[in-house]
Amino acid sequence: MNTMRTALLTLATAIAGFAADPALLRILPADAPFLAGIHADQIKSSRFGQFLLNQLKSEEANMQKFIDATGFDPRRDLTELVVASSDASGKGKSVVAARGRFDTSRINSFASTSGAKLTTYNGVQVLTGGGSERAGWLAVLDAVTAVAGDQDGVRAAIDRFKGSAPAINTATLAKINDLSARYDAWMISTGVARIADDIRNPQVGGMMNNNLFQSMQSVLGGVRFGANVEIMAEATMRSEKDATAMVDVIRFLAGMVQLNSQNDKRAAEMATLLEKVQLNSTGTQFRMSLTIPEETLEGIVKPAANVRKTPVI
Repeated sequence: MNTMRTALLTLATAIAGFAADPALLRILPADAPFLAGIHADQIKSSRFGQFLLNQLKSEEANMQKFIDATGFDPRRDLTELVVASSDASGKGKSVVAARGRFDTSRINSFASTSGAKLTTYNGVQVLTGGGSERAGWLAVLDAVTAVAGDQDGVRAAIDRFKGSAPAINTATLAKINDLSARYDAWMISTGVARIADDIRNPQVGGMMNNNLFQSMQSVLGGVRFGANVEIMAEATMRSEKDATAMVDVIRFLAGMVQLNSQNDKRAAEMATLLEKVQLNSTGTQFRMSLTIPEETLEGIVKPAANVRKTPVI
């Protein structure tokens, strides 16, 4: 396996948790339309966090080699992650900043003996998958901070770490602080009109033509893990009318799932959950929330995880 991919996958195993550490937020671009975070310690200690880690058995051998060589075990050493994306849907170029315990010398030594390329940018040694501009970069900034992403994103993050950085605006920061205090995982997305482009179901075409989804000005959400997993999503709409209409649209979509559930076990399970979704609108705010028993969530996630059997090198 490519060394860079192994390193990034090792960090990715911690996506069992995010938090809003101000030092990590400072590394991220202030104008990113998508921001998210996970509190690793809280989620790793939950039953669902352990379940997610168990789904990574196919990568265990490669990850263990990395752990043995670098001394970094994300299941033990990673405490926080925050991520920023250049696209409101979270599918654009991303930069991930991590807080944990990193042995810089061992990580760099591992890289130099494993075929990865080591380069230096602004006084920081960077592990890269090759000379291509599209190759990912991974940099350990100090004993407790690391950053990964595309070349330009990591360069900018190093510059912000080394010097002054533009601050995330106070309104967004207040939302992050509120969400991270209440949830184990959180996300904020602004300028989300493009998300509607991913919805291809022709039966909701009329709703798309009415630009209802394009009227979303921002979206935020959070997840709190426990015996019952709490999920919340909230959207700021263009008008009160749009917020009320969004409630009707989600109810309509839930009804479609229920209609298709008679001969589809997965659809039936989803329909049962959708019956419990709480929907409401207040002014221009649309809100939905759902509480799922942890074992039910495992049942939903496990089949999807089992689909990915062939590793992509």
